[in-house]
Amino acid sequence: MALMTIDQFDSSSNYQTNSYRAKGFEVHSDLIAGMLTNKTEEKIGSVADVLVDDAGQIQYIVVDLGASGSGKTVLLPADRVRIDQDKQRVYAGGMTREQAEFLPTFDPQTIGHR
Repeated sequence: MALMTIDQFDSSSNYQTNSYRAKGFEVHSDLIAGMLTNKTEEKIGSVADVLVDDAGQIQYIVVDLGASGSGKTVLLPADRVRIDQDKQRVYAGGMTREQAEFLPTFDPQTIGHR
């Protein structure tokens, strides 16, 4: 499966994916502490890019962990993501900032160029 950035997809397609605009959004954990009462929203990083497949379906959110001091950019799988356009946030389901450090590192060479 070829991956491309959301901008590459938009420029090569007649379909505009504005609902997937998340660049620059903060990425926060979406953990529930205790008995579903205390929701934690620890900041993990920020969205550097969104990677989609040939059909425009989100496959990964590229997360810049710069705020954590590592300077690392990682791939957060789409099945772990909830995008809140109103709050301009992306939530990483069940993940802490520490766990995000162990996600696969993003390599720009892995995405297709059109």
